[in-house]
Amino acid sequence: MSYKAIISDWNGTLIGYPSDEPLHKKIAYAIANDLKSQLFKGEFWKIVDIIKLVRTRGKLKRGLCEFREGKKHLQDIYDIFNDGVLKGKSVKYITDIIDGFAKEFAKKLDNRVLRPIQAVHKEGASTGILSASFDYSISKTLNEAGYAEVFDDIVSNKLLVNDGKVLGITLDIYEKKAEFLQSEFFEKRGLRENDTLYLGDTIDDEPIAELLAPGNFIVPFFAPDEFKERLASKHKAFVPETEQDLLRYLRDR
Repeated sequence: MSYKAIISDWNGTLIGYPSDEPLHKKIAYAIANDLKSQLFKGEFWKIVDIIKLVRTRGKLKRGLCEFREGKKHLQDIYDIFNDGVLKGKSVKYITDIIDGFAKEFAKKLDNRVLRPIQAVHKEGASTGILSASFDYSISKTLNEAGYAEVFDDIVSNKLLVNDGKVLGITLDIYEKKAEFLQSEFFEKRGLRENDTLYLGDTIDDEPIAELLAPGNFIVPFFAPDEFKERLASKHKAFVPETEQDLLRYLRDR
């Protein structure tokens, strides 16, 4: 192996969810169920929180439609979710919810990508994840699937916390992946364009393909065919057809 490190995206690359929307829904539903349970126990003041959650659900539904139409930025959706769902909850309460769904999320991991990365990691390659997803959910899901030791570094969004209470989830990395690759992996960890491989599946990852040496970008299995074809043509990206293809490439590169 002539390269030093393999960095990977998360959603749509290592896991079969294209975004964190399923995670956000799980958190919101769990909170709603808790509120209903408290209401049935006679805690009638919780009706205010239930009404707020119902209104937030409507705002999120409309916001996601507008986001998909290009009328809203993803930060607008996160602002709605943070304010209407997460704000004021304890950190442990939110992480406990994620713990409860880790097994389900682990079933969506793509072993065709994870096993080859695990193999070359054991052979000496450094590894990392660079994602606009949520770091705790990533770590917990990998741990649940037995891949806890596969990645040396996870650079991802985090919970904003004040005095033990959640303010929201950051969205710092979205649309800035190339900048974060440079600051977190090149400047801080000493990697360079010609000794780093990267796996990614969307236009948010494409600026990294422009940054790396030709052939150092790998398009994973879940990526759309159009993206695979464009990246292969424009950046000489490698597009594996099977797990064995990917493992051979990682060992021979």
